[in-house]
Amino acid sequence: MSNFNQITFATANLFNFIAPPDAYYDFENIYSFEQWQDKLAWTASQVKHLNPDIIGLQEVFSIDETKTFFAEMGYEYFATVDTPHIERDYIYSRPVVAVASRFPIEHFEPVTFDKETLDAFGEVDAPLFSRKPIRAIIVHPIIGHIAVYVTHLKSQRPADSDTPEEASRPIARWLSTQQRGWESAMLRDAMQKQYAQHPMPTVLMGDMNQPIADTSVNYVLIENFGDAVTNLTLNDGWDLQVSPALTSRPATHYHFAKGNVLDYILLSQEFNSHADVSIAEVTNYQVLDAHLINPSFERDKNASDHAFVALTVEIKL
Repeated sequence: MSNFNQITFATANLFNFIAPPDAYYDFENIYSFEQWQDKLAWTASQVKHLNPDIIGLQEVFSIDETKTFFAEMGYEYFATVDTPHIERDYIYSRPVVAVASRFPIEHFEPVTFDKETLDAFGEVDAPLFSRKPIRAIIVHPIIGHIAVYVTHLKSQRPADSDTPEEASRPIARWLSTQQRGWESAMLRDAMQKQYAQHPMPTVLMGDMNQPIADTSVNYVLIENFGDAVTNLTLNDGWDLQVSPALTSRPATHYHFAKGNVLDYILLSQEFNSHADVSIAEVTNYQVLDAHLINPSFERDKNASDHAFVALTVEIKL
């Protein structure tokens, strides 16, 4: 068990985490027994290196196997709120998110958007989340309840069409961006409503599928909407480091040679050392990217296509 005066959070896109004989997306995508064991070993090595207390997981297909796998590494508590889609037989699509924790999970539920929020805007309708985010209330022995959210926002892949040969590529791209924007806004709105009712330290982790910048639809996640005590303020954990060990921010995903930061850990004002309600500060930030920038086939042949990201907060109570 970790030092209770510190908490390490991690976000990990496991990348097609599915146990054989099941397949992801296509019948040809089945790991052999040896490949699956190698993927488990690689994933375990990353987790053990980061040594997190609470992990947000994306791209989970095999729920029972994932739960068992993390339990064997000391994560007794595990939750998910959805199941992957079965295309046919043993072929799966639409992986889910999950949370694994060393601390008790008191309650968990899917994040839902209150569509009555839209009544003030007239004839507006919101889509469903492409992947259901999870909200878990985790009990820490010192600071008590922490609201932990895990998400995997809509990818940048163009939206599907019934007639892909004839479909407009600009429209397909925009529909994908629009979906991701809706998901960011709906998630932030749901988090704000929960925080207003029950203020508590809050963490959002996940694969945002786009950098969070003021030019991005994801910016709504960290935009400041007021300074009332019931207003949730989310900050990029990278920006909250009190003594940054890294001079430049590593990419967490590469598209050919272009690197982007897609994987984030966002923290509420309770983790901001400059806030009046601060109870902790970010003392360490880690990005495990060796398999992306200097891969070894033997070591990384069944690695994730994302870097695992972790940060550590030190409690100041």
